[in-house]
Amino acid sequence: MKKLSHCFLAVLLMLTTLSGLLAPQVYGEEDQGQTPSENSLLQSIKDRGELRMGVSPDYPPFEFITMKDGQQTVAGADIELGQKIADDLGVKLNVVTMEFSSLLSSMEAGNIDIIISGMGYTEERAKSVDFSDGYQNDEQAIIIRKDDAEKIHDKDSFTPDMTIGFQQGSIQEGLANEQMAHVGKHAMQQLPDLISALLTGQIDGVIIDSGVGGAHVRAHEDALEMINGHFKLEDDNSKRVVMPKNQPDLQAAINQSVQEVKDQGLMDQWLDESYDLIISEGQEQAEQGVDWLSYWPYYWNGIKMTLLISAVSVVFGLTLGAILAVMRLTENKILSGIAMAYVEFIRGTPLMIQVLFMFLGIGGLFNVPALLSALIAVSLNSGAYISEIIRGGIQAVDKGQTEAARSLGLDRLTTLKKVIFPQSLRSIWPALGNEFVTLIKESSIVSTIGIAELTFQTRAVTSITYQGIIPLLISMVIYFILTFTLTKFLNRWEKQMNAKYA
Repeated sequence: MKKLSHCFLAVLLMLTTLSGLLAPQVYGEEDQGQTPSENSLLQSIKDRGELRMGVSPDYPPFEFITMKDGQQTVAGADIELGQKIADDLGVKLNVVTMEFSSLLSSMEAGNIDIIISGMGYTEERAKSVDFSDGYQNDEQAIIIRKDDAEKIHDKDSFTPDMTIGFQQGSIQEGLANEQMAHVGKHAMQQLPDLISALLTGQIDGVIIDSGVGGAHVRAHEDALEMINGHFKLEDDNSKRVVMPKNQPDLQAAINQSVQEVKDQGLMDQWLDESYDLIISEGQEQAEQGVDWLSYWPYYWNGIKMTLLISAVSVVFGLTLGAILAVMRLTENKILSGIAMAYVEFIRGTPLMIQVLFMFLGIGGLFNVPALLSALIAVSLNSGAYISEIIRGGIQAVDKGQTEAARSLGLDRLTTLKKVIFPQSLRSIWPALGNEFVTLIKESSIVSTIGIAELTFQTRAVTSITYQGIIPLLISMVIYFILTFTLTKFLNRWEKQMNAKYA
């Protein structure tokens, strides 16, 4: 046991040392002993042969999810701009999807190279990132219900009893806080969710770029209307490409591509093509109604990813949980303390924070892909809870059972394996089954880092159909079927186990 504790201490010391040696390097720092060309992000992109572009695909016509040749893909004017920049650099474009509020953090962690997601310049953002020249300038508008058109004319028409909605982390959030301070505020991650909240009367308006708002209004012409917000804009409101600080070579290359786009009028062409795609899909839905079965591939892909995350997390969480439970029950204070500290820390922090930290922090440090980051985070979280379930079940067995087994000459391991564990399994299994069911639902949290599980795919269907309620209802039914089926299977196994050990 002493050797084992020494191994743990050695591993901890090694990880601490490596974390200092492998700390993220800031591109362009002079004290690294490298020339700018050797240490520039532009050179890294060319050496890699890939430009990683971060987007939040809920911003039509600039970026949205659609089906092309039976495959799910991200389309829109911003995607075309990213492809233009990648072509000019002579590399492949890799579109990385995630929630808008996670884009800047993901780039800071080194998971993406640039952001093209309708993002504009602000002084606060400029402290940590650089911007290209503007490639598109739209007015800041407000979408309202047609029934409210007579009383709401611009931002000043909103009264204290009204609520304005906006996307979290966007320029619109700053405008609402600064110029509509007297109005109720409601921030959400996804624009389609805001439109749904407006349609159902939960909020009274949504601040949005006029170009983006037009797509949503066209999809709900009978119910929604877009008005000029008459916001005072101190900064240039144009959309820009966002990149890490101190990358003059990359900034110059992107600005050259942006200038060519403006000179050739390509942005208007891409926007028209995106609107045509949106309108054609909308007309088809209006004429034939929404064929929800046609969106089954989205849900099926989400189900497969959800089950994969849940299954992997169960296997590794169960293994880790068993190890932690044994460590907590051992008489070695070091091992017991390590296990207790781990369990308490994991249980004391939200799973969403753990997923984001694993992806943006550890993932950025060691270049861990998003899916692997999600699997690790959920498995580590599950292991902490499973360890307490196992520990509680083992401790629930009467101590006399251990004393009787030892008096018969059984060693500690045999006693645990043949006597204690079979009896504890009857009390462990119900709670363990509940943890398995919970994992299926909690896997939805990984959608925040762009993992296309069931919740992510539900939002994709919402952004395509501009329908907010029915996709959620379908998703709820699918989650219920998955958890109900698993519950029935676990209950049957529990009955067989109780009969075996009765």
